[in-house]
Amino acid sequence: RSSDLPWGEVHRVAPWQALPDATPEEVWPGLAGDHDCVLSTSGVPGVTDLFARGPAARYVWDLARREDSLWVVPFGASGVPGSPHHRDQTELWASGRPAPVTTDWNLLHRTEETTATMTTTSGSDAPVPALRPAVYEQKVEGFGVVRLVPVAPAADEELLHGWVTQERARFWGMADHTAEQVREIYEFVDSLPTHHAYLALRDGVPAALFQTYEPDADPVGECYDVRPGDFGIHLLIAPAEGEGAVKGYTDFLLTAFIGYVFSDPARRRVVVEPDARNEKALARMVRVGFELGPEIRKPEKTARLAFLTREALGLA
Repeated sequence: RSSDLPWGEVHRVAPWQALPDATPEEVWPGLAGDHDCVLSTSGVPGVTDLFARGPAARYVWDLARREDSLWVVPFGASGVPGSPHHRDQTELWASGRPAPVTTDWNLLHRTEETTATMTTTSGSDAPVPALRPAVYEQKVEGFGVVRLVPVAPAADEELLHGWVTQERARFWGMADHTAEQVREIYEFVDSLPTHHAYLALRDGVPAALFQTYEPDADPVGECYDVRPGDFGIHLLIAPAEGEGAVKGYTDFLLTAFIGYVFSDPARRRVVVEPDARNEKALARMVRVGFELGPEIRKPEKTARLAFLTREALGLA
């Protein structure tokens, strides 16, 4: 627009706030500091000379321990409408809570190929887990948003292999498996209509491997009397880093897993069968309400059954 005035005098900042218009005599209130924010300026040329300016991201970058860095944006990390990441940080932004910045490339599982496809691929086999449609989503107070997305065996091969071969995962039974063997196992699981494998994402970051099965279609069904409504689960919790390592990390995830199971009214009882030597897992199950059952012998281990009913949680 032509004008005899300098550009900077014509284009004024218009505060974007839920406040009534100020009269000429009034002074706009002071704004909070923005030294930790990325600011964005936006306008509509040809329609108005006024511009809006506000924070587009907040960050805390820890140079000594990069895994302790935090960030948050008003909507989500993806600008693609319909993406699971489009608005997944809105509640965090509104409450003033930043999210951990994942700087471990193995956890992000990003390659040159996924860089080119991450904004266009959003199906169940999307290379980036956060772009896959969720089968379940739950906001866990004090922890974050937990989403369950299907495992994509080829895309998640290295991520899963890194988890299952750690010493802390020795009871999972895959410590000596190659990445290819891990992929083949989950390709087989993916082919079964009665068994499913999911990645649990905490605020978009892979946090656990969660598997479900129908006991009457699994070898465990030969070891006890299966009841109608029984639903089996396995879970492997990934190591938490930096700010992500909150107290009660596993219990928070269990809350979401149990919520998913009982979101289907046909499911009456959760069945788990951890290694009988895994005292830590058994104690955790008892703490959240599971009742211990008998030990059973399976080809790969001696397991201890445990059951959690709807009645135990007051959901009957």
